[in-house]
Amino acid sequence: MQQRKSKNVILYGSTIYVVGHVLLSLGAVPFLSYPIRSSLDFSGLFVIAFATGCIKPCVSAFAADQFTEDQKDLRSQFFSFFYFAINGGSLFAIIITPILRGRVQCFGNQHCFPLAFGVPGVLMLLALVLFLLGWSQYRKYPPSKENVGSKVIAVIYTSLRKMVGGASRDKPVTHWLDHAAPEHSQKMIDSVRGLLNVAVIFCPLIFFWALFDQQGSTWVLQARRLDGRVGHFSILPEQIHAINPICVLILVPIFEGWVYPALRKVTKVTPLRKMAVGGLLTAFSFAIAGVLQLKVNETMEFPPTLGRIYLQRVGNESLITDFRFKNSGELIGDGMLPKGRTELDAGIYTFNTGIKNESQEIDISIQNKGYVMAVFRLDQGVKVVKFDYKVEKTDNGATRVFVVSAKDDENTLVYAINKKGKILSSCELKSGSYVDVIPGIISDPNVRLYWGPKSSCSGADCPNTVALNAQMGAVHVLHIHPSTTEDDFNLLVRPNSVSILWSLPQYIIITLGEVLLSVTGLEFAYSQAAPNMKSVLTAMWLLTVFAGNLIDMMISGTRLIPHPALEFFFYSILMVIVMGVFILLAMQYTYIEDNDEEITITESEKKDVIALTEIESGTATSDKKE
Repeated sequence: MQQRKSKNVILYGSTIYVVGHVLLSLGAVPFLSYPIRSSLDFSGLFVIAFATGCIKPCVSAFAADQFTEDQKDLRSQFFSFFYFAINGGSLFAIIITPILRGRVQCFGNQHCFPLAFGVPGVLMLLALVLFLLGWSQYRKYPPSKENVGSKVIAVIYTSLRKMVGGASRDKPVTHWLDHAAPEHSQKMIDSVRGLLNVAVIFCPLIFFWALFDQQGSTWVLQARRLDGRVGHFSILPEQIHAINPICVLILVPIFEGWVYPALRKVTKVTPLRKMAVGGLLTAFSFAIAGVLQLKVNETMEFPPTLGRIYLQRVGNESLITDFRFKNSGELIGDGMLPKGRTELDAGIYTFNTGIKNESQEIDISIQNKGYVMAVFRLDQGVKVVKFDYKVEKTDNGATRVFVVSAKDDENTLVYAINKKGKILSSCELKSGSYVDVIPGIISDPNVRLYWGPKSSCSGADCPNTVALNAQMGAVHVLHIHPSTTEDDFNLLVRPNSVSILWSLPQYIIITLGEVLLSVTGLEFAYSQAAPNMKSVLTAMWLLTVFAGNLIDMMISGTRLIPHPALEFFFYSILMVIVMGVFILLAMQYTYIEDNDEEITITESEKKDVIALTEIESGTATSDKKE
């Protein structure tokens, strides 16, 4: 067996993993030059990817090998609690990392990415130390003297070569891999046959990961369009994903302690049955996500039609007439431009305000944008102010307030201040500038805007003020001239009005699917592999995750289906079809019951084990003496 080799691979891989996080943390230091930061970033990602490839295939198999043959039930439960521990770390990361990144300031920046990358590196170093503390207690076997991967390839190559050469006609066999004899032992051929049988079962599960991993992509994008405020608490879009590990931590003990034992009394509970139910639940979760997206679409701000723009008119001038294209002279409608938002063709327009019959001009020729046009009647005539804005909701749940004024004044500041008197954001009194009210974990949506000369006031002591209900995702424009009331707010982008709590059902159901399919998949991969194939089959299980992410890249990454709701329904239907194929394959699969038996160890290998144990015991003794 390869436990000793796996132990060393885990040790080296963990060390390399720590180095990767050090590189990422250094690459996030802002005062380094861009080429150096880019080199450190990509080097860190490559090092972490390499280390992950070393650790993941070995760690679950190595841990399961620590159980003896009379502990099969405990070993089966181990995979559930191994997954439990993984999700405990995931929960910690999902909750803490956004706080380290966005709520802590360092190096003069509002964000602290070096800390967000550095803390996981420190925790990984701590895990490495804990792993080393148990080094002398792990079960030890001499490393395999053969490369299992190359042996698998050799068996398959020999069989295919003989089949192409006509061996199947000269000597019929029960399985095409039997052609690999006598060049390869029957034991090795049987191991490869079992490996390929499980690989066929794994193929449909690629689509499970294509759906499951969208919790960190398309589901987060959906959450950004939901109202994360729950009372005085705010749930950030990236934090709703924490529901998944929380549910895993709750459901794993429930399933192991009550659900599975109860089901075994009425029916046979097999790994493939659990995985099939898990896949169907995953499909159902995406159907729920699609229904929720349909409700979200009703609150979305869609961009203007191709070649057109949105024009939001504000200001104190009540009358605009003779509104027409400049080049063609074509009158737009009845020539009257009402206050509020109007969709128009992009271009240059002229209009009159009724003051001395003076013609005004506005250039709104950049397509697919939103524009704010403010027309002010002043003592000396009419002033037209224009700026553009994004016709979409803010990604971080912030409430954005643009400022528009008849007279820009860089000596006057606008402040957003909460009930505790804390300044949340500020900007100069300049048309097109804005303040953002970013929701905190605990925050009140009721804030006030203050403005005044920065020479005489600095926040809540400014003479001018107006109340703001900071709804997540909303964008307003505030007209300041010369006195302002609450009616001077104009809504540019509607707020998120669908509660983020409506996404809980889809997260709970996909987590049920994960507990049934993913946790069971680890156990299935271990139990169905020959002793010399356990790490290989675990690596193959992890490859399904990689393949699933490739599917996401091809479908979601390329926006093959432009409408999110239709995309969710597509994934749901696709998963149902794939699980139908999986069930058909599972019905034909024959479980291998004796693969968890120990490999027969030769006398020379037994001597190696004794020698290894004595060497490590001697080393430990000498360390104590020192």
